[in-house]
Amino acid sequence: MGLDLKKDYSSAKSKISAYGTVIENKKNQALKQKEKVKSSVDKKKSEVVNQINELKSGTNDIKNQIKSQVKDQLEELLDIFKTTLNSKTSKYKSLSSVVDFFLKAAENTKPKIKEILIDEIVTMIGCSEEQSYNDMVFSPNQSGQKIYIKVSQVDLFKKLQLGPDDEKAKYFYEDVDTPNGTLPFSCNRDLYKRLQTGQSISQQTGSDYIGESGQQLFDIKYVTSYIPPTGPPIPVNGDFFEIELKNQINNRTSVSDFLRDYYGTLDILDFNILSAELMNTLTGVFDFSMGLSSDEMREQKKFDLILKRIMGVCTDPTKKIDVQGTAKLSELDTIDDSFFDISNQELRNIETQINNTLKGNVEFEGCDGIILPIPVKATLENLDDIITENKSSNKIEKLQQGIDDMVNNPDWKVMVPKLGLDINLKVGVEGNLIVKLPRVVFKSILTPKVMLGLLIMVKAIKNKASDELENLFDNINEFMKSFKKFTVEFMRKITAIFIQELFKIIKKNIKQLVETILSDIINEAKNKQVKMYASIISALFILIQAFIDYRNCKSVIDEILKLLNLALSQLNLGLPLFALAGAQFLSGVSTIRSFSNIIENLQKQGLPTGDLPDGSPNLMNMSIMGIIDGQNNEMAENGKLELFIPPLAVTPGGTLPTKGYGKFI
Repeated sequence: MGLDLKKDYSSAKSKISAYGTVIENKKNQALKQKEKVKSSVDKKKSEVVNQINELKSGTNDIKNQIKSQVKDQLEELLDIFKTTLNSKTSKYKSLSSVVDFFLKAAENTKPKIKEILIDEIVTMIGCSEEQSYNDMVFSPNQSGQKIYIKVSQVDLFKKLQLGPDDEKAKYFYEDVDTPNGTLPFSCNRDLYKRLQTGQSISQQTGSDYIGESGQQLFDIKYVTSYIPPTGPPIPVNGDFFEIELKNQINNRTSVSDFLRDYYGTLDILDFNILSAELMNTLTGVFDFSMGLSSDEMREQKKFDLILKRIMGVCTDPTKKIDVQGTAKLSELDTIDDSFFDISNQELRNIETQINNTLKGNVEFEGCDGIILPIPVKATLENLDDIITENKSSNKIEKLQQGIDDMVNNPDWKVMVPKLGLDINLKVGVEGNLIVKLPRVVFKSILTPKVMLGLLIMVKAIKNKASDELENLFDNINEFMKSFKKFTVEFMRKITAIFIQELFKIIKKNIKQLVETILSDIINEAKNKQVKMYASIISALFILIQAFIDYRNCKSVIDEILKLLNLALSQLNLGLPLFALAGAQFLSGVSTIRSFSNIIENLQKQGLPTGDLPDGSPNLMNMSIMGIIDGQNNEMAENGKLELFIPPLAVTPGGTLPTKGYGKFI
């Protein structure tokens, strides 16, 4: 565990690879002893190389190199997981297991995500959870001051332009209409109704918007102009939602109360919407079939690119973790407006993606640059199956089946060379899904119904500056800049959820890998004391728990390195005092004895150690002897042992014997 994060990632991958080699080498030794055939070893090496090539196909492509020059933490951990796949001890042997865990995590962590959302909105507004919006929006003996919010600010991705009855737009709405007060309430559908009818929710349903508590929170309708509450009475024209907040029981009008009451009525991460956004991110199916313009696609791809950058931001491990999410980033990670700038190379990559989509094609990253037609019909049929399911577990299964069907699409198989590339294609698609899912979750949350609650509180608390807010942003990228603290912290905390899930899987794979190494060491040990201590260490392995900040890259990779180092470092048990006292009678290191031991081991492995058939000396033996002799000469001439002797206990008869610890340099 060092200061260099990239070096730590490389060290973890190297250790996993080495442990896997040790385990495989033990099996290879048994084969050599029985068969004395070196070809079996070569075959094993060839199989490992082929697996690595399958996982890393396409990485030599210049464009892919540019895209992957900077990897975020999730991508680095995914590489580590892929490394564990080479070991036969791994519990999870494919990316499909990670996909399954991630999709279940997205569904099962909704309550946690909702709390994160509320906390980040409160922090963004810059108030305490108990701050009241009463003074800002209410006058004595009046029902409430009206708030006006641009429709474009609520509908960042322009989903409300098409209704829930549209065959393609329906996937971005709730399944069915629900009555006001029903939990969860179909709020996206209701907002579309406001736009179409011009009526308020109270006019259409007989009551104001009903919160989770049963109280009426606000009335809302669509208007095309309004008179500002301050300044000259000049109408402001445009498309607005008019919101009139209502007094609550006991005048409880705190920001957190409102947000919990409002968001408690919503399914803030609808799996149907998540599935549609995910398939669109993977294939561009909706960008193509719904006829998005180049400008619209460009804005969304820039948005996705910025989210990826945010995923690469790690907390500063030298600072105390702020549980309220207000901790400052380190100087290296300071985010200003330049953080949101797009380079020329990135723009060229975006334009390539847009051109592919406009032509009805998709190019999967890491799949040798193969361009395939977007499977519109099959994808929509799969999403139809998902929205008709009621159980979340069935929805997850349907989505995974849809991905498998997409990879095995007959039209694609005709176009893909018959070189086993269909397997690589599956790895590529699932890898893309894993690293993009946190971004898709973020986008799936920022639906009109979620943005409405956020903007109501922003306007309510900052009512005096409402005109400034009105002109603050009109698209998703302007929103990210205007609310950068919210965007960065919320995205990072969502990412941390999936980092934690992937870490759990990696930990289980590493645990099995390390336990196998540990078991081999125990079996080889002749000393019962070593076996006893090793078994204790093995048991402690299961109990190891540490606080991990999953937003902190160093915290995560350090924990992985601890697990890997446990396999060997914890077996340095030392010797009892009587054994150390007897060390003075040892003869010391011998070059000849070392060489003899190595030759003996080589012979046991079936390797030829004698002279060559023509009588010439075995050069391998000569090289081994030279290495041993050089090392021993250096130790004899320049080796130094520095000992640390702690304070000795004094007794009436003298000092007690104790151990000394040192390092040979």
